[in-house]
Amino acid sequence: MQKAEAKIPKGYRNTKQRQAILEILESLEIPVHAEDIYMKLKEKGMNISLSTVYRNLEMLMSEGIVVKSHMMNEDKARYGLSDKKHFLVCESCGKILIIDNCPFDVFKKELMEVHQFDITGHSIEVYGICPECKTKNKKKISA
Repeated sequence: MQKAEAKIPKGYRNTKQRQAILEILESLEIPVHAEDIYMKLKEKGMNISLSTVYRNLEMLMSEGIVVKSHMMNEDKARYGLSDKKHFLVCESCGKILIIDNCPFDVFKKELMEVHQFDITGHSIEVYGICPECKTKNKKKISA
């Protein structure tokens, strides 16, 4: 099954800058800081300011195309496409893996029924230690 390509929403101009931001987000598996997007655009030779990147990310978030994540122990938000919003995060090395299926869907229905709460969105970050870091830690302990 081929994934749908993210597009600029109707009612907004399809600028080169907006399209480039979406292309970067589509090319990445994990959410990134706005500064990372800015640097990738600059590397491509695009004339853009960091404030323009933030402004476009805010617009794309308001349209549900991009989600903003606040990872534990980071002072800056990360941005990613809304279809990539569930993550496993290693507390040791910082590796981030995407959880493909949404473990929240069943619970979401229950919350809506029980609490009469209209849920408009969610993101999930699960923290732990990745297999590589567990192996490294075992080697350090046995040495």
